[in-house]
Amino acid sequence: MTATGPTPKRSNDSLKRARLRTARLSAFALLAGAGALYTTARYFQPGRPWLGFVAAFSGAAMIGALADWFAVVALFRHPFGLPLPHTAIIAANKERIADSLGEFIQSRFLSTDKILEGVHTFGPGRRIAKWCLREENIERIQIYLGHIARRLLTTIDPRQARAFLADALASSFATLDTGALAGRILDTLAEDRRHQWLLDEALTQLYQFLQHDDVRQELVYAIARQMDFVPSTWNLDERVGRAILQRLYDALQTVLQAVREDHDHVLRRRFDEAVTDISNKLKNDAPFRARIKTMQAELVHNPEMEIAFAALWDGLQGWLLGQLEERPGQAETTRTLAVVIRELVASFADRPPLHAWIETQIASYAPPLIERYRRTLGLFIAAQVKAWDDTFLIDQIELNIGRDLQFIRINGTLVGGIVGLILYTVTRLVR
Repeated sequence: MTATGPTPKRSNDSLKRARLRTARLSAFALLAGAGALYTTARYFQPGRPWLGFVAAFSGAAMIGALADWFAVVALFRHPFGLPLPHTAIIAANKERIADSLGEFIQSRFLSTDKILEGVHTFGPGRRIAKWCLREENIERIQIYLGHIARRLLTTIDPRQARAFLADALASSFATLDTGALAGRILDTLAEDRRHQWLLDEALTQLYQFLQHDDVRQELVYAIARQMDFVPSTWNLDERVGRAILQRLYDALQTVLQAVREDHDHVLRRRFDEAVTDISNKLKNDAPFRARIKTMQAELVHNPEMEIAFAALWDGLQGWLLGQLEERPGQAETTRTLAVVIRELVASFADRPPLHAWIETQIASYAPPLIERYRRTLGLFIAAQVKAWDDTFLIDQIELNIGRDLQFIRINGTLVGGIVGLILYTVTRLVR
């Protein structure tokens, strides 16, 4: 079994503790050295006046070291466990420190101006665009969107989804001006005479439909039944009917050919007139539009429409889940989704005004939220500090600033020694 390494937090704490321990040992070693130097200087001072300077320096250094040791220790705990006044300052004033810290953060760090200045400097729009352009992030977006879509499609209540889809489509369809819409569509088609293609296609489909054997036979029987004056002996009525039908087919084919070749054929002109007339009625004829509206309302309230909407949702849900399912056969769908996401991301990245718009929206919506929650965040920070155990609080503070405080002890040792040496020198000169 492979052993896992320490977490970054624990590793960082261990490094801080090691540095704190080293700084403490350095400060203690300096104190011990000053004490040893003072003892040695005093012992050998008789007959050696210059050792007085060494003794003065080392003695004052010890005093400075012990004074700063007391000051540093008094911040966190009682020196030697003695409950002296104004010691264990942090533990004794934890409540006040917590309140001051919360007030300081909310007034200095969470002010509206500071946060908006930070947002502008950070440039969220540009950074989002830069992040999205990375290939690995595009894949993350694709996977994330796929997971969200699958979760929504599988957890949503089918009955509610069907009802929502039915209501949404029915409401949209009920308010839709289908007459005017259809009229505009016809006008668009007529602008480039594309409606003539509809005529060509309709005539071609009609001709192909009439070529089916079962249709031909049915038409022959229909013609034969209408020809009472022709005897049915030896199927004469059917033969006559077939001959008539063939003549009709020949005539229809001739007409079709003529219409296809002549773009100014009379049928095309009649069709132009019919399209124009229908478009005008759809847009301007009040009775005609009212009938369309009535039919539209009847269609919306038809019970069969609800069944159709339910089937539409079931089919759409099944298709979407099939497209989102992760399996080798869906590689093409995955590539298509990746291409779509990549194009959207590229479009977003190439639009600095959109980046500026994002920052503007943040700047407009952030101030009320900041003012609303700033005090709450300050109180939350204060409450968290108050809830900490005294031992834990002291340990964390000492862990983070204790090393610097040990350098204060070291500096105090050296400064105390220098001051002592100066005083001893001045005293000797005065004498």
